[in-house]
Amino acid sequence: MSEEYIVKFEHSSAKQLVTVLEALGNIVDEALFRFTQEGLTVKALDPAQIALIIIKMPSEAFLEYSIEKDLEVGVNVNNLIKTLPKPKKGDKFVFKANEEFYEVIIEGMSTKRYKYRSIEVSAQEVGEITPEFKVSALVVARAFKEALKDLKGAGTITFAAEDDQYLYLKALEVNAEARLSRMGGSILEMEVKEPSRANYDEDYILKVLNLTGVTDAVNIKFGSDVPLYLSFTLVEGGDVEYLLAPKM
Repeated sequence: MSEEYIVKFEHSSAKQLVTVLEALGNIVDEALFRFTQEGLTVKALDPAQIALIIIKMPSEAFLEYSIEKDLEVGVNVNNLIKTLPKPKKGDKFVFKANEEFYEVIIEGMSTKRYKYRSIEVSAQEVGEITPEFKVSALVVARAFKEALKDLKGAGTITFAAEDDQYLYLKALEVNAEARLSRMGGSILEMEVKEPSRANYDEDYILKVLNLTGVTDAVNIKFGSDVPLYLSFTLVEGGDVEYLLAPKM
């Protein structure tokens, strides 16, 4: 294998990057990683075409980011996750790639190296999606996670809002409800253009719930019978956006 790499980056938190990879692996088995001078972008649509995940990590989010030319790397995400060790706090994540191979290095008390062959991944052309959201709320990540844990097993989660004080998550099948509020401190910001409610698949929401562990707050947007939008601004830089079609 040639040691000449086109792209190399070093990130301060292997834990954050592995968490993001795990969320990605819950949506798709394979993904195309696009590297440009601006940074790393991954856009992937699940096989059922009801969930879209977009990962954006600008070059400034990394301790080091060097690139000779634009590069697309096909990654078997599930295989990568299975072979990487559980990173410890303080471990760094180093990534190197050329047109044939990529290498992941976890640097901590010891250094672990893993090399993979880049695979053929068809580029998914996803058009611009611009739903007309009627509700927008910035919610404390831990509160959002706990609310969904309280509704575990519901199958369908109903998001509902009447005003800018409360966001309701309801599980009608099990007659359960979680309420997030401004007064209680779980809602940091909220805007309601009109009262709205929509149903979403619980399993698909849980696929990205681990991202609450690497962000402080979740930006939630929805409207009656329009997709659910979740945005996670990563503590160590970058963000993950997630769009989920409603259950009609």
